[in-house]
Amino acid sequence: MYDIFFIDNKDRFKDSWKKLKNNYPTAKKVLTFREAQKMSVTRFFWVVWADLDINMDFDFSYEPDSWSNDYVHVFLNNNSYDGISLVPKHINITDNEIKTRFFVSKKEIDIKASCPCNYDIYKVSTYEDYLYAFDNSKTDMFYVVPNTVNVNNKFLFNDYFSYHNQYDRKINHVFLNGKFHDGIILCSKQAKISKREWHFKFIAAKKEHNILASSPKPYDVVFISYEEPNADKNYQNLLQKVPDAKRVHGVKGIHQAHIEAAKLANTDMFWVVDGDAEIVPGFNFDYQVPAWQYNHVHVWRSKNPINNLIYGYGGIKLLPKKQTINMDTSKSDMTTGISDKFVAVKEISNITVFNTGEFETWKGAFRECCKLASKTIDRQKDEETNSRLKIWCTYAKPDVEFADYALKGAKAGAAYGTRYRNDPESLKKINDFDWLKEKFNGNI
Repeated sequence: MYDIFFIDNKDRFKDSWKKLKNNYPTAKKVLTFREAQKMSVTRFFWVVWADLDINMDFDFSYEPDSWSNDYVHVFLNNNSYDGISLVPKHINITDNEIKTRFFVSKKEIDIKASCPCNYDIYKVSTYEDYLYAFDNSKTDMFYVVPNTVNVNNKFLFNDYFSYHNQYDRKINHVFLNGKFHDGIILCSKQAKISKREWHFKFIAAKKEHNILASSPKPYDVVFISYEEPNADKNYQNLLQKVPDAKRVHGVKGIHQAHIEAAKLANTDMFWVVDGDAEIVPGFNFDYQVPAWQYNHVHVWRSKNPINNLIYGYGGIKLLPKKQTINMDTSKSDMTTGISDKFVAVKEISNITVFNTGEFETWKGAFRECCKLASKTIDRQKDEETNSRLKIWCTYAKPDVEFADYALKGAKAGAAYGTRYRNDPESLKKINDFDWLKEKFNGNI
């Protein structure tokens, strides 16, 4: 029998080596192909690469034909000829042939000697987890499964790229995670992902596969209420749609309430539903944010029951957890304090039923019209803002309860916003409900 060499340059496939050694006690373990060729004392020698699952029925007593002494005999590695090989000791083999396992002078033998070992799989949540996998994976390619996805049970993790196919072995492979390629990755050790690439899930050296490997886990939903008379009813209705919705109640200050909501959330993005929001039929919390927008504020449209305006006022929001916890609380407009990256989703999510009492109605109109008049909301268009402000201050449906308080609050808020447009400290007061109560009592 010819010498048998098990090539494992990092001593990571100990089980495979043990199995081979038990069946063939004379087998030797070496670090490189060159070492095996040098050590061999037989005219041919067997090369068993470490990342192979050897077919235990394979017969290492195979004998080449007398006219094939100058050829490398390569055996099937499942469907590829890049596995176990019987190599003539005397022939010259280039480094590239060894790297690609593609020998120039070769004879392909249709005997299945092995299957490729499955690529390692790692569950990850951070870039450091990825680096650990990169450094410790036994296989040259490995899967990473983010903790933000649910794996499709039909995805088998059984990809394999032959050593002959160096192009695919040198890049990362990304699979569909719902609508986007930002979930499971088959990583190459020849294309290390940078921290920035990882953070935005926007990988340079990649190949996209339209195979549904996973779907994103649902984002947490947090209901924020203070003293809204209809809050309990609205929360119960929300629970009918999202049974595990969380709640933050009674926290003073808009910014502080949202920071507490972010702390409750266990997902990178989280939904916020205001206490006076009545969710419209057909709205579902299934919107998917691509990973490269995990620092964006998303706001849906809401219908105003007083004046029929439809825009982001009181709309359901999808916020980035990290940025919300670290928001700039000095800004009167909370969403601007979270991020300067904004997505306005053109779908109605709810009716903002803020007209539940004299103060509640006045307060809602005052705060919104102060922001409109002071032009503190980034990305606003003056023509659009002025039109909304005019409607707030001049029109209210006569048959709607507390409509007159909406008009009074709108006019008072517009005047305050105009007066203190360049005074951030004064504008900041509109998020203090105690101050608003005093202002209401002084205006009514």
